[in-house]
Amino acid sequence: MLWPDLAAAMTPPDGKAAPSMSTVIRDENDKDFRLDSLQGRPVLVNFWATWCPPCVAELPALDNAAKQLGDDVTLLLISVDRGGRQKALPFLQDRGITRPLMGFDPKAALSREMGVRGLPTSFLLSADQRQSWAYVGPREWDSAPMIAEIRNLLRLAKASPVPSRQNSQDHFQDHLLV
Repeated sequence: MLWPDLAAAMTPPDGKAAPSMSTVIRDENDKDFRLDSLQGRPVLVNFWATWCPPCVAELPALDNAAKQLGDDVTLLLISVDRGGRQKALPFLQDRGITRPLMGFDPKAALSREMGVRGLPTSFLLSADQRQSWAYVGPREWDSAPMIAEIRNLLRLAKASPVPSRQNSQDHFQDHLLV
């Protein structure tokens, strides 16, 4: 465990309206890809880069979380490396990271649109992609408390009213790391 008791020590973020996320990125087959193509199933989106040590350190936990969450949640890794797919895909393959879907945002257009201000940053999106929870900083994604938190937040999302989309700059208001 890289960050002892990190998942248990962090309180879950408040659910908010999902930020705007219409920017087209590239998938692992170098095809155009939009997040709304995953609508209908919850998605855990992780923005990361090969040059970011905490991002790289949490990749195995994200890969394991994808296995644990199975068909209940789609896990999507989005690299913001300027080298795009050519740089990030071999990096992931060399480390045996194969379970999550992979996206590439070399101009960081989607990450900017969604209000990402630091790496790693992750968003848990409800199945309808109208509600989200932002996580700034690394997590022990495959820990039992974190998996339970993800499942619980998604269960609550089904039962709660759906807020309208919000300005992505306001999304992190309460959850910035300083």
